[in-house]
Amino acid sequence: MTKATAAAAASAAATSEAIVNDAPKLHESFEVGDAAHQGDVIIVRIARLPHSAKPRRHRQVAPGNTPGSRHVLRRGKLFVCDAKEVANQIRSATGCNVEAQYIGPVFVSPPKPTADDLTHPEHGNQGFPAGAVCAVVFQRSWDAELKEARRVLD
Repeated sequence: MTKATAAAAASAAATSEAIVNDAPKLHESFEVGDAAHQGDVIIVRIARLPHSAKPRRHRQVAPGNTPGSRHVLRRGKLFVCDAKEVANQIRSATGCNVEAQYIGPVFVSPPKPTADDLTHPEHGNQGFPAGAVCAVVFQRSWDAELKEARRVLD
């Protein structure tokens, strides 16, 4: 590798490392059907709280005990719901089919949201408009060896 090539590669690497996607964000507008990402978690606005909703005490929205799974709802109300009911609402809102195993809890944003309502140590905290009903969807990836979809883990 020439010195010029090495310098160009180092410059490109430094530029990509300087990209910051972890600044806190308060979504001023987040309509039914809109989606936002926080690492391997996708937040989708749905029309209403599912009928099957039951309050959930545990505030972490992604299962696991690694730093990457620390998506935590600090403010707002968190619910566990029937995954098929949530999938139907997502389909109605977006036209997308999401399989039940990729559906997480549902939350309702607090009356006075902040950019720090849904936290994560690496991907930037987020907040959504007051009263927004949001479904958590886990990102999936195609496993070429197994020839099946699997959940992405941070």
